[in-house]
Amino acid sequence: MVPSASDAWRTALRDLRETLPERTVQNWLDPIQPLDLSTDEGSPTLTLQVPTPFGIQYLRSRFQRSIRQAVSEAVGEPTDVTYQVAPEEERPDKIATDSGSSGSAPDEPDASSSPQDRPSSAPSSDQAGRSSTSPRPSEPVSSSSPAGREAINQSPSPDASTSGGGSSPTGPTTPRPSSPDVADVSDAGRTDDASAPSPPQTDAGSPDERSALYEQAKQHLRPEYTFDEFVEGDGNRLARSAAFAVAQEPGSTNYNPLLVYGGVGLGKTHLAQAVANYALEHNTAERVLYVSSDRFTSQFVQSVRENRIAAFSSYYRQADLLIVDDVQFFGEKEKTQEEFFHIFNDLHQNGKQIFLCADRPPAEIPGIEERLLSRFQWGLSADIQRPDLETRIAILQRKAARQDIAVSPDVLELIAQRIDSNVRQLEGALTRLTALVQLDDRTLDLDTARRFLREHTDEGADALNADDIIEQVAEYFRLEKGDLLSRSRKQTVAQARQIAMYLCRELTDESYDHIGSRFGGRDHSTVIHAYRKIEEDLESDTELQDDISSLQSNLQDRSLSSSL
Repeated sequence: MVPSASDAWRTALRDLRETLPERTVQNWLDPIQPLDLSTDEGSPTLTLQVPTPFGIQYLRSRFQRSIRQAVSEAVGEPTDVTYQVAPEEERPDKIATDSGSSGSAPDEPDASSSPQDRPSSAPSSDQAGRSSTSPRPSEPVSSSSPAGREAINQSPSPDASTSGGGSSPTGPTTPRPSSPDVADVSDAGRTDDASAPSPPQTDAGSPDERSALYEQAKQHLRPEYTFDEFVEGDGNRLARSAAFAVAQEPGSTNYNPLLVYGGVGLGKTHLAQAVANYALEHNTAERVLYVSSDRFTSQFVQSVRENRIAAFSSYYRQADLLIVDDVQFFGEKEKTQEEFFHIFNDLHQNGKQIFLCADRPPAEIPGIEERLLSRFQWGLSADIQRPDLETRIAILQRKAARQDIAVSPDVLELIAQRIDSNVRQLEGALTRLTALVQLDDRTLDLDTARRFLREHTDEGADALNADDIIEQVAEYFRLEKGDLLSRSRKQTVAQARQIAMYLCRELTDESYDHIGSRFGGRDHSTVIHAYRKIEEDLESDTELQDDISSLQSNLQDRSLSSSL
């Protein structure tokens, strides 16, 4: 029986999450809406609605093969995938994106705006006794003056960051409503239902309103991320045990905050969402918030621009359990850190639980203010290490059983031996291998598995690493490899270097630190800046899109040729 379009896409999306970075899925796949699954002529065809024309181009150039394979597996037979752009009125607001805003840095309000455009909302619930018309001494008279620009680019005062402050001291103005569009405040980075109309503006501080916002936040949780599905091993036992204790009694243990850190694809997000799912299922916490650092920043920026800091702050301060993923991306964001600092203090002082995830120990996170870093270290920091062979086999057994896949122990052990980097790659290899066997009607034996692993893992593609990406980019732009490793700031060299850093992050599993070391010992933050700049420019720069597509194609051909 052929499933519905919604069921087929839901199943395919679940499988794609296992093989693609979560940020990629959130930005490019979550906004897709399934329209129709046609079986009228020959093989089935799934039609998907994409918010923008560039989104269609990007999906076709980057993920068409993966999407078609996942959809075919979900439908149960080879299935074509076509795309349709969303109507103009259903396209998402430019401001409501995970990257923050349209054009300016995600942590810097527009310095050219007038004081009337900047926050002047009513005070938050923790400052109800203060007058909403009292001027802030620290607020600049004019953002066009040097003093105004300096003030905007510095961290806001505690009053400004926690409540939105009073009205502008420049004189009486017609204030904008202090109550936010509640859907944007709770979910500024969400794009999975871009066509849904915004609810009417109401008091974001009311219990009913906050309850609605918390219900919306649950949509970011994956129900399969539970403690039962988390395979415990020597490398993650401490983190798992501490997380389970926190889930059972949020705010009542000595692990507050609990910060879990480790490399890419080792299970941090799984563990974080397992805590949230457990707390909701067993009613150990009433108001549970799970949010990525990018989404938190995006919401904060939008609340500043739309005069809604009071509601933003109140929303987070009312949580019983706050879980923030990828807190390393708070680095260098002074205003976001200021706001999070006050939210953190308020929650901690009121006995609420805070759970954080990062890709490194707290002391090694660059660009974090000392006072916030010290709070990260108040509770327990637990690392997750690469799983050992026995744990990797257990992970594959669990995934095979969950998806009702018949795989011999020899094949599972072979996959576990060949792929030891992270859990995401391990499970993704099993998913792709079983899909290949089902679609091509092959037998899943050791020979098939060995052939697949030679073609799709580093065993058969040793050439695809950071050094050769640098070499390929230099060749493409007619530069010397040494130019990209140098300190040259020429525009052509700088852009090629940023593209190479972006591709290293996209096409390898190396961390930002390791990538930086490949480029003449550059800092972690330099690589992050390069990656985000290219990612943003790709949205509108068609020439850059062509360059990236050509380079990826060249690198793929090189990788395949090395395995022959």
